[in-house]
Amino acid sequence: MTSKSLFFKLIQEDGKRRLWAVTLAFLMFFFSLPVTIAMVIGESLKQEETLASIHSQLRHLMGFQNGFITFLLIALSIVMGVTSFSYLHSRQKVDFYHGIPVNRKHLFWANYLNGILIVAVVYGVNLILTLGVTTAYGISPSALMGSVISGYLLFMLHYAMIYAVTVLAMIMTGSVIVGIFGTAVFECYFTILLIILQGCYGYFFHTSYRSGEELFRPFLVKSSPYAIFIYNVALDNGGKLGTELVSQIIIVALLFVIFTFLCLFLYRKRGSESAKKAMAFKISMPIIRIPIVVLSSLSGCFVFWTIRSDMGWAVFGLLCGMFLSHCVIEIIYHFDFRKLFSNWKQMIASALVAAVIFGGFQMDLFGYDSYIPSENSIDSMAISLNNDNNWVSYGEAVWDPIDDYRWVYQSGDDYIFSHMKLENKAPALSMVKKAVEYNRGKNWERSSDNDWDQSDRSCDFSVKYTLKNGKNVYRSYSLKNSEVKEELSQLYEDQDFIQAVYPIFSQTTENTSAVRVSRGSQSSIISRDKNGTDKAMTEKLLLAYQKDLSQLKVETMSKENPVASIQFMTKIQAEADSKREGNQNSWQYSDLTSRGYYPIYPSFTNTMNLLRECQLDVDSWNSYEEIKEISFDLSQLSKYDKEPYENSSQYYTVSDPQLIAQIMSQAAIDEYSGMNPFGIWNTDRISFSAVSSALGNRSEIQYIIPLKQLPDSVREALKP
Repeated sequence: MTSKSLFFKLIQEDGKRRLWAVTLAFLMFFFSLPVTIAMVIGESLKQEETLASIHSQLRHLMGFQNGFITFLLIALSIVMGVTSFSYLHSRQKVDFYHGIPVNRKHLFWANYLNGILIVAVVYGVNLILTLGVTTAYGISPSALMGSVISGYLLFMLHYAMIYAVTVLAMIMTGSVIVGIFGTAVFECYFTILLIILQGCYGYFFHTSYRSGEELFRPFLVKSSPYAIFIYNVALDNGGKLGTELVSQIIIVALLFVIFTFLCLFLYRKRGSESAKKAMAFKISMPIIRIPIVVLSSLSGCFVFWTIRSDMGWAVFGLLCGMFLSHCVIEIIYHFDFRKLFSNWKQMIASALVAAVIFGGFQMDLFGYDSYIPSENSIDSMAISLNNDNNWVSYGEAVWDPIDDYRWVYQSGDDYIFSHMKLENKAPALSMVKKAVEYNRGKNWERSSDNDWDQSDRSCDFSVKYTLKNGKNVYRSYSLKNSEVKEELSQLYEDQDFIQAVYPIFSQTTENTSAVRVSRGSQSSIISRDKNGTDKAMTEKLLLAYQKDLSQLKVETMSKENPVASIQFMTKIQAEADSKREGNQNSWQYSDLTSRGYYPIYPSFTNTMNLLRECQLDVDSWNSYEEIKEISFDLSQLSKYDKEPYENSSQYYTVSDPQLIAQIMSQAAIDEYSGMNPFGIWNTDRISFSAVSSALGNRSEIQYIIPLKQLPDSVREALKP
């Protein structure tokens, strides 16, 4: 009976002992919640934001999405964990606490639970104060209660998990400073290890895709309790618990239980004489030291290699990491310089392990770069040409109460890999085999970006293999464009390829609200769904363009260049564009409304005919009669000439109609030239301005032309 009453008194006394920590926690929560919420609501009302927008902001700040609360709880976990069991590091305090007539298990629970209860109470009180603030501004707490309760419970569960790790470090050590270092080791070791391994992976495996992001990310987000906490906050979707988040919450709960009972077990095994020792348990000393020395040696080796790319410097870095980490840890363990090399055999063994890991990456002992799965083992394959389609807008237009209209970006690789399944794998596999053969004979230490002829464009591509066993394998390669010209031609006439590369093929008539055509500085909406008025033409144009683009041949792209661009605006884009019209902030939503343009080739007969019906003078797009002069900026020639160009005039103008017609027949509009993968933009070229005065209106469009296609007289005139 006495023991039970003392248990509750211990909780009270522990709270008084940590009154400064309670005050600190209260102030941190007070300024993070009630004060911040009051300022946010006041500013929102001043800006006359909608009630839905204010509710959305408040749910974000009070729910399990607030990143600042995340880092606040991480800081408090260290403060509370250290203060809960700091008495274990003082022999006088240990004798005092262990002399109290209460079971050691009760003593543990009193200190352990208090570190959680203090934060739980302080956090809860400030949430109540925050709801009082929202009520004072006329916002009903009921609209926020779901996010508030779920956020509170989830934050406290994650706090309890990371708090348990700090307590574990304090119990395993005999000094506060060493305990804090121990917490850092428990929380950061595997994260740093994975980052170094990912660095080696991306640096030495020259065909690695995104430097191993796809491979290492699933492990990095679960590499420590801190990483799990931050990742779970990022997973939260406005209070909606997805399947992944639910599974993550279960993991957090299990980790909390495991860490808690491990703390209790070690607390009961810990001897009173462990105070003032670096480590409370001798058996844990090599278990902690060896992995740290391995990581330090590997890190030093990798860092010095990246600086000098020399094996001698790599060995130097390995030795530095080995000696520094081992010696520092031994000093901490023994507080005696004479013990620096007391475990030299373990030190050397740790360095050898690091050397083997580094050598495995540096010499590619795994055969990573030469790996090509057998065709029989491949279920499907996808290939993304990084250089050819960087003009394509991947992603979607969205609207939400906080961020208004915006474009949610998606990488081209992610989109293509999720949409492409090549039935004919031969062209892609041929490119891979050529790239592997090229890499095999390349000296990577001495290679540079200038090794290739600049007139022969680089073909950078990534592939995704979906194997029949369900595994996804990614690789990235680079070759000369001329070496894979045949394979590229086959790919661009493969419907499986182009249907996955261009998102326009996934766009439906139901989600298309307007059509805009652009040429040079002229841009106009030729069809917009206004209560159904132009809906039929919008649908016709979309279907016609999809048909023309699907029938586009490599031969056509080699002979023609785009003469204009067309945009099929989605409903969200059209709404944003309508709101921008007449608005003084003409730039508003420009990032959203400027996306989704595609090239129009002269041979797109279905599209061209419909554009004529929309009263567009498309026939003049290939006419040069209205062009009065062409102007070359001579300064751009310096990149092709060994000697700098020196002339009294910076510009050269051509006004002869015959020369103009000859030049224009070989030129392409600069803005659209990159949309043609088989066009002239990857050759030595020069740009010029073509000035026309159709119907008395002066317009100027920038063109490019290959240097070798310039008339002889013009080429001679341009020479320095």
